[in-house]
Amino acid sequence: MILIGQYDSPFVRRVAVTLHVYAVAFSRSPLSVFSNFDALKNINPLRRVPALVLDDGETLVDSHAIVDYLDEQADADHALMPERGVLRRQILRVIAVASGISDKTVQLSMEQMFHAPVQRSATLLARCAEQITSSLQQLEDAAGPSWLCGEHFSHADIMTGCTLGHLHLRQPQLFTAADYPKLHAFKSRCEATPAFQSAQIGAQETVPSQL
Repeated sequence: MILIGQYDSPFVRRVAVTLHVYAVAFSRSPLSVFSNFDALKNINPLRRVPALVLDDGETLVDSHAIVDYLDEQADADHALMPERGVLRRQILRVIAVASGISDKTVQLSMEQMFHAPVQRSATLLARCAEQITSSLQQLEDAAGPSWLCGEHFSHADIMTGCTLGHLHLRQPQLFTAADYPKLHAFKSRCEATPAFQSAQIGAQETVPSQL
């Protein structure tokens, strides 16, 4: 398998961590949606990452679809997502909040990076910041001393851990230890796992200063 994308994307990193947890062998092509925009056309016409090229040549796109495929291949006793029930809905709810935070972090960062200060929408910036912080507070309130949904590591933890790493990288002022102590402790627990350690963001995996 070949994973397409850079680990500074929380969605690419989410797939990589899942692959490592499931002990699935893969290589990676760290194409950038900025530097390699044209090259991504034949992989995904939206030029979005991640994409996962399977051994038979089929290409899967979108992190939600990719991890769903990986769950299908996994041993049911070690799956990161239950097939049904209350716990499944709890995990999906956390994933929705965490992935939404990442979406808004990207939107906020793009507005700041690619628009001069006089061109930026103050309303948009404030709205994104509020969406991020109110969602973080919901996760902070739900966080405990272990994992987010039940006693076992799940997709809720992977998506949230990747989201918090991305937020810390791009918008650290919105994710302070004073405001979110439990989430900071949770992020440290995630980053200490072998799967997260194996998907560290590389020094060259960055966003250009301008398009």
